[in-house]
Amino acid sequence: MVRVDAVVFDVDGTLYRSAEYERYLRESIYMVLGEMLGIDYREAGMKLESLKKNLKTVSLSVEAMGVDRRRFYELLAERVEPSIYIKPRLEVKNLLSKLREKNVKIGCHTNSGRRLYLKVIRAINLSVSDFDVIVTSDDADPKPLKNGYILLSRLLRVPFNKILYVGDRWEVEVKPAKELGMITALVYSRKGKPDFYLKDITEILKIIE
Repeated sequence: MVRVDAVVFDVDGTLYRSAEYERYLRESIYMVLGEMLGIDYREAGMKLESLKKNLKTVSLSVEAMGVDRRRFYELLAERVEPSIYIKPRLEVKNLLSKLREKNVKIGCHTNSGRRLYLKVIRAINLSVSDFDVIVTSDDADPKPLKNGYILLSRLLRVPFNKILYVGDRWEVEVKPAKELGMITALVYSRKGKPDFYLKDITEILKIIE
C-alpha cells in the first residue's frame, strides 16, 4: 500500500483497451502521413514503423519524418471517430469518483494532440472535468521525453514521490516516470520494473491507502 496525493493515467491502452480501434487508428495514421508527405500511405506506414523501432512512439517518429506533430494530430483528429470502436466502462468512471472521495488529484498524460484526446475520453464517457490536469503533446514534448512529466507535477502541485503514474507501456511511459521518482504501476503486462503490476486499472484502489 502507498500513500499518494495524485494519480496520473496514460490514456490509450490504459483507460480503455480496443484492438479494433488500434488497427483503425494505425491505418488512419498511415493515411494522414501519406497525405502530408505526398506519398502512398503504405510507404508512409513502412517509414513510420521503421523509425518506431528506435524512437518507440508515433509522435517522435512523425517529427523525425519532418512532419509537424501538432498539425499531424489535428488532421488525424479530423479523420478518426474513436466512439465507433471504444465503448465506455462504468468501472473507470467509478474509479475516478472513488479517487476523488480519497482527496486524490487526478491527471492524464497522452502523446496524442488535445483534439483527438477529447474524442477518446468522450468515447469512454469521461470529460475534462474528471481530471485536475491534462497534458497532451500539444502542451509538452511527447513521452518518453520527460518535460511532460515535470509539467504534470508542477500543475498538480504534487512532488514526484507523491504521484502514482499508471500506464500500459514500460519503456515508453512508465520507466521515465520511475526515473523521475514517481511511484509507478504497469497495467496489462509484466515488463520492466514498475513498483506495481496491475491486471486492470480498477486494482489501483487496492494499492492506495
